Amino acid sequence: MPESAAQRLNSVQSHLQMAACKAKEPRKKTPVESMTEERQKATFNVRELTHYLDGGEKFTLIREKHMMELERDPTFRMYDMYDVTKDQIRERTMEKFRTIVHYVSAEPVPIFTMRMQTISLIDPGFWTRFGVHYGLFFGALRGSATSAQFSHWVQKGALALNGMVGCFAMTELGHGSNVAGLETTAMFDEAADQFIIHTPSITATKWWIGGAAHTATHTVVFAQLIVRGKRFGVKSFVVQLRDTKTYALMPGVNIGDIGKKMGRDGIDNGWIQFTN
Repeated sequence: MPESAAQRLNSVQSHLQMAACKAKEPRKKTPVESMTEERQKATFNVRELTHYLDGGEKFTLIREKHMMELERDPTFRMYDMYDVTKDQIRERTMEKFRTIVHYVSAEPVPIFTMRMQTISLIDPGFWTRFGVHYGLFFGALRGSATSAQFSHWVQKGALALNGMVGCFAMTELGHGSNVAGLETTAMFDEAADQFIIHTPSITATKWWIGGAAHTATHTVVFAQLIVRGKRFGVKSFVVQLRDTKTYALMPGVNIGDIGKKMGRDGIDNGWIQFTN
């Protein structure tokens, strides 16, 4: 057998031979094990420090109660987030709305705030979408409405999310959040005793509005108030976007879906145009 052929045969045989088993490497510690080990080295009482950071033992127990409830609620499962579609994530987000809305009226504000702080760590996308309704839409009602107006919208379901899901139509395509530069108009029609909301140009399109694409029934629109041809600056107006039962768009309202993003797909960001 030629030398080159013999060399190739030896090479093949060496590849086929079973290599000697290496010594088994010691099992690496899990992050939880490492953290537990480090805590045991502390020269102070870790539990007491936790109570101090939480504002007291009472609040630590509340936070742990909230965490346990979320861990056991299948609606808040996060292990499969990379295996579901954008639409499935959005649907699950609204399922979480149904779960959490109970606590809005059942818990004192400080306790509910703690619950939402915990949720923000687990699912920041849902936390943001929930915040669009309560922090932005409902917050705008509370900050701008008269007592009578505020009571009207609460009775309509703004607080209980009963037949009303809100969004916040401030940002525009051509102006971002430069409120003074917004183009959308709200012209007062004296004969009809109503305001006419209008998008006069493409740059006036309300853009990147969380909740607009699919879920919001109402919105607070920031627009330039015009009365008898005179501008009075930017004011806020509640506008119904969709029928609360069929979810069909209201006349003169056009909405589009901005689509999938790099993250937080539970927030259905969209654009809105108003035609008179």
